Amino acid sequence: MNFLQSIRLSGFIAIVILGLSACANTPHTSVIQPLEKSAVVPYEKLLVLGLFNRYEVRELGERKLVQDINKGGTVAVAATSLMTTTMPLNAKTISAVIAESGADAVLVIQLLNADDEKIKVKSRDPKTSYKVNPLGYYSNFYYPGGYYNVWEVSVQEYMEPKYLERKMKLTLMTELFIPKTRERVWAIESKANVVRDLSRPNYHPFMNAEAAQIVKYLRADDIIEKVAATR
Repeated sequence: MNFLQSIRLSGFIAIVILGLSACANTPHTSVIQPLEKSAVVPYEKLLVLGLFNRYEVRELGERKLVQDINKGGTVAVAATSLMTTTMPLNAKTISAVIAESGADAVLVIQLLNADDEKIKVKSRDPKTSYKVNPLGYYSNFYYPGGYYNVWEVSVQEYMEPKYLERKMKLTLMTELFIPKTRERVWAIESKANVVRDLSRPNYHPFMNAEAAQIVKYLRADDIIEKVAATR
């Protein structure tokens, strides 16, 4: 498979990858194309490229993968670190970024499918606070000057606004290409059921779990260094 011919930008739905809330299970990952035994690995430098249509989405996804890969001996570079926010994501731009990076291989991640199951209106747990003040002295007509255990208790309950919860099924493809031949040499596919809290657009635990899975498979096939090189 030729890399530049295979480019497909995930549409606006791709944003959900990086806006998922607390409930996200570990992705189920399968190998689509195993690495050939004759491949010379590990690679010294990888360019990480997210094929999503918005720059901020690509930046968040690439950054997390780069952080995890760089924990070993392989150097990873995010494509967005070599681009501006206004540069179009097309074959010409990608070719220039690959050349500038000097990477041995290009790791491409893109959204293949996103199926909405349902959207629910959820209520958050109410928060109740209590304030107790001892009044101590109390007297009335019948008991002038008498002391009693008198307390003032105030209760305040705060109910947060309801929020929308969106359940989805996501499928992502991660592929490894060699710049010199422009051929794909390795590929995995990940599927996961996720729940998105629409009130938390910048919370993305699913991308963290996905990045961990990708790095796990890269290391299993010796595509990247498992331990950082000592100097």
